[in-house]
Amino acid sequence: MNRPYKVIVVDDEMISRGYMEMFIKPSVNYEVVASLPFAKDAIKWCSEHGRPDVIIMDVMMSKGEDGLTAAEKLKAKYPDTKIIIATSMADADWIEKAREAGIESFWFKTFSEMSLLEVMDRTMSGELVYPESAPDVNLGRLQASKLTKQQRSILRFLTEGLSNKEIGERIFLSSNTVKDYLDDLMAKSDIHSRTALAAKASRLGIAVSDIDRIGGKQDD
Repeated sequence: MNRPYKVIVVDDEMISRGYMEMFIKPSVNYEVVASLPFAKDAIKWCSEHGRPDVIIMDVMMSKGEDGLTAAEKLKAKYPDTKIIIATSMADADWIEKAREAGIESFWFKTFSEMSLLEVMDRTMSGELVYPESAPDVNLGRLQASKLTKQQRSILRFLTEGLSNKEIGERIFLSSNTVKDYLDDLMAKSDIHSRTALAAKASRLGIAVSDIDRIGGKQDD
């Protein structure tokens, strides 16, 4: 290699972008040419400046298109650019969606045993770097992988501050049924308040409903 690989980092959280840049910049093998807050910014940057060698893309964005949808578009337009999905969300479905989109690698920021640079090096050498499964995290005493889609949806709406009635209206359940779901979750997890349950689910990245999954968010 005669020059460092050009890298774009895309993450809507400034702290997360800074964290990744901190590990990349000391390496002589890589040069961060852009640090961007939204997926659509990466598409625009590439159209204006040409393709980078590697894009590190978060999945969930607070605004506009999600990272996996954008990564699929970028991959179709710039097939020689390597893309690494980097997320803190412990969601196994996203691993399969990334594979189907032809994304080279997938890295769980919080839970991976490999460093970002190791994933980048292996990716640039031609490997497809994927975890075998989503990290096995616990919501209190409850194993997150055991949560049903219905439970995940309820948790997601709970993290948005919705009442039982409002949650029920979203997923066509009565408020009493939603309460029963939440009471069951609190009992099994040993987390005995709605606020604590919502905070823990959000922090672990396990409260993503089908509505908010890939393709659910569009540009404003």
